[in-house]
Amino acid sequence: MQKWVLLALLLVVSIGKAQALDVQPEVPDAKPEVLTDGNLSRVYGGWLFKGGFRDASFTGINPNYRISQGDTLLVQLWGGLDFQQQAVVDAQGNIFIPKVGPVRVLGVENRNLNAVVLKSVERVYKSNVEAYVTLASSQTVKVFLSGLVVKPGLYEGQSADSILRYIDQAGGIREDLGSYRYIEVKRHGETLYRVDLYAFIERGEMPDIQLQDGDVIFVDRKRGDVSVEGEVSFSGKYELKETNTPLKEILAAVVGGERATHVTLVEPNGTRVGARQYAVTEIDGVVVTPGTLIKVTSQLRADSISVEVTGEHESRTEIVLPWGATLKDLLDQVVFTELSDKKAVQLFRQAVAERQKEMLMSSLAALEQSVLTARSGTKDTAELRQVEADTVLRWIDRARQVQPRGQVLLSDGYDPATVVLKQGDKVVIPPKRNLVMIHGEVLFPTAITYTKGETIEGYVEQAGGTNADLEDMNTLVMKPNGMFRSANDKLDSKKMIGPGDEIFVLAKPDLKALQLTKDVSQVIYQIAVSAAVALAI
Repeated sequence: MQKWVLLALLLVVSIGKAQALDVQPEVPDAKPEVLTDGNLSRVYGGWLFKGGFRDASFTGINPNYRISQGDTLLVQLWGGLDFQQQAVVDAQGNIFIPKVGPVRVLGVENRNLNAVVLKSVERVYKSNVEAYVTLASSQTVKVFLSGLVVKPGLYEGQSADSILRYIDQAGGIREDLGSYRYIEVKRHGETLYRVDLYAFIERGEMPDIQLQDGDVIFVDRKRGDVSVEGEVSFSGKYELKETNTPLKEILAAVVGGERATHVTLVEPNGTRVGARQYAVTEIDGVVVTPGTLIKVTSQLRADSISVEVTGEHESRTEIVLPWGATLKDLLDQVVFTELSDKKAVQLFRQAVAERQKEMLMSSLAALEQSVLTARSGTKDTAELRQVEADTVLRWIDRARQVQPRGQVLLSDGYDPATVVLKQGDKVVIPPKRNLVMIHGEVLFPTAITYTKGETIEGYVEQAGGTNADLEDMNTLVMKPNGMFRSANDKLDSKKMIGPGDEIFVLAKPDLKALQLTKDVSQVIYQIAVSAAVALAI
C-alpha cells in the first residue's frame, strides 16, 4: 500500500513540474485586422441588408394603403349621432357602428376612408351628422421567407411593411446563390408581385405591396453574374437579369471612374476565353453574358506633371513640368534665397510612403504575434510577461497610427539629372539652420544652438541627459537631407554633428524575452527612419 501511495505522489509532482514549464501569460485575444472595406459586400446590392430595415415598421398612415382585415380604425361621429371608439375590421371586411350597422371598408384606400364611412352613415342619418375616420394601426401579419435567404422562416410585421424589412429580418439574401433581381410575393400559390431590387437601388423603384397572413416572399436563384474591376466605384459581382445585358447599363450602375477610358471584356466562349476592348465612348450596343470579367481601365497618357515645392525659396509652390522631367529640371526653375540649403533638398513620394506603411504594419503584426504566443517557464514569469504584454500591445496600437513620410533619400553626391519625378511628388527646400534638434529619451527634447566641435554626449547633457546610460541607447543622427546615420560608436566624436542635424535617442526596452526586446528595438528604429518619430514604449 505504501508503495502505491509513493508512486502516486511522484506522479503528482512530475505532472506539476511538467505544467510549470508551459505557463503562458494571459494576454488579450488577438483581434483580426479590420479591412477598409470590411463592412462592404463584394456583391452589388449586398449592402442593403445590414440591419437598416428590420427595426423600422410602417404604421399604416400611407394614403395609398388599402384597409384589410384586422386593421384598427378610430371612428368619431358627432351631430345627430354621438359616437367615438376604435373598431377592428372583421373577417368580412366590415366595421360595426351602433345604430348604423356594418360598414364595408375592405380594400378602401386610406385617403378615401372618411368619405366611405360618412356615406354609409348618411344612409341612416340624412343630415346633421359629421364623421372623422382614420387608420389607427394596420394589422400584424406573419409572412414566410423562403428560397435563398440566410435564415428562412416565419416572420412577423405589419401588412404595410416593405419586403425589404422581412428579408432583412431573415438575414438578407445568400450572396453565393440568391438573386437580388428575381424575388416573388406569392399568395395561395399564385405570384402577385415580381420584384427587382436593382430597380430600387438604382432608381428608387419599389412596388406598393400589402401583405397578408401566410404570404410567401420567395428569393429565387440568380441566373448569372459578371465581375467588375478597375476604374469603377464598385468592384465585385454584378448580377445579370438577362442573358445578354447592355454593357452601358452595368457601367452606369457601378459608376465608372472619371478617368476611365477603355473597357476590356474577358468572356468565356465554349472551351475558350476571348477578350474584346472598347473605348468608353463606343459601348453603345455592346452586350455581355454571364461569367464575363469587365475591366475598366484608364489609358490616359500624361503630357505633364505637377510637383509641389515648399520650404525656403521664392519660386512658385506648384511647378508644372513635362512628362519624364527630372529633379534637375525642377531645380533649374527654383529661385533660391540666401537661406536656402541647396545641399539638403528633400524629395517625398506617396508611393514610397505607402510601401513604408506596409512594411511597418507587417513588422507590427509579427511583433504582436510574438507577444501573444510567448511562453513562460514559471507562474511568476507568466505574471511578469502579462504586464509586459499589455504594455507592448498598447504601444503597438500607437505605432499603427504612425504615418511614414515617404522620403526618397538623395544621397551625398547624387546626380539630380538621374532622378525622374512623378505626378504628386513633393520637393522641400530646407532653410539653413544653425540649430541641432534632439528627440527621444532625453529629459528635455528641444532645439540647441549648434556649436562646432560639440559631441552628441554634449548635446544630450544640454538636453538634461537621459534616464539610462547613453551607451545603452540606440542613437541616430538625421542629416538636413533626411539621411540617417547610426552614432552608437561615435558619441564622443567632434565631427559627427553639423548645423541642422537632428539627434534621435531611442530606448532599448528591457523586456523579459530577449527576442521580444530585439523585435521591439527594430520597430522603434524603423519608425524613426521612416517617419522621423521617436516612439518610446
